[in-house]
Amino acid sequence: MKSSELPLRPDGSIYHLGMQPGRASHRCLLVGDPGRVSLAISLLDSIQYQGSNREFVWVTGNYKGVSVSIIGTGIGGDNTEIAVVELDALHNIDLSRGKPFPTHKRLYFLRIGTCGLIQPEVSLGTAVFSIYGVGIDPLPHFYEAKGVSSLEEALQHHWDTHGSSELRWYAMKASPFFEELSHTLQSSEIPWVRGITYSALGFYAPQGRQIRTNIRYPNLAEWLGSFSYQDYKIQNIEMEVAPLYAIAQALGHEAGAICLGIAHRHRGEFAYKDGGISPEEGMKHLLLLGLDWLSHAP
Repeated sequence: MKSSELPLRPDGSIYHLGMQPGRASHRCLLVGDPGRVSLAISLLDSIQYQGSNREFVWVTGNYKGVSVSIIGTGIGGDNTEIAVVELDALHNIDLSRGKPFPTHKRLYFLRIGTCGLIQPEVSLGTAVFSIYGVGIDPLPHFYEAKGVSSLEEALQHHWDTHGSSELRWYAMKASPFFEELSHTLQSSEIPWVRGITYSALGFYAPQGRQIRTNIRYPNLAEWLGSFSYQDYKIQNIEMEVAPLYAIAQALGHEAGAICLGIAHRHRGEFAYKDGGISPEEGMKHLLLLGLDWLSHAP
């Protein structure tokens, strides 16, 4: 493999994450906001390695007798792709020779993030487990990932009826490992729903937010909220789940996502105006749940 294909830093660490081989666990908690890593550190039993480079912040430590890496990836599917591909490379490629190892190491990626809720009956502060992730960003089309064709067709038909056929939808499913845990291991502190997540490729217009200029789909959240598939509704909007599911599947890994609803698009609410627990408290409960989930990974 040419050095330009998988760049390394002078110290032998991988280019963007700044991690050296042997310093990443195969159990990976992806927390998005780099500042959230410090909140998660307090939940670990001990710390082995930690570092940062650019917007990426990470720590590897022990939790309930197993190693776990917590990575702040920043915002969006492009950052998520970099983190997932480089974590895969740290486990599955001999970086000193630029060649894959003879055996494949399976990684477990769990996203813990925040989102906007869109179903009127779901209260602010609810956690959403993403059975499916759907999106219109082009990133997954560069990978050999198998989408859920029946969901893609149903959502495309719904969209063409309300929106524009210029945009093409893809749909990915959570891996069996995390889907099973979503049935059996939940937080007793936070309301819980399972459903479909729309991963937007931006925060404002791609999520139907009209701030100053006119946008093409101001009713986006309402249109998505009226869609259902096999008794699942689109519950929330965020920016990373669908590309995470696609890239993880293409690389042969397991992926799941739990997002805390800190905004309610249907009600126009933000950050627990209903008097619930603070976003920080809610996130700490979800981080602890995420670590518990990853502690079950082999």
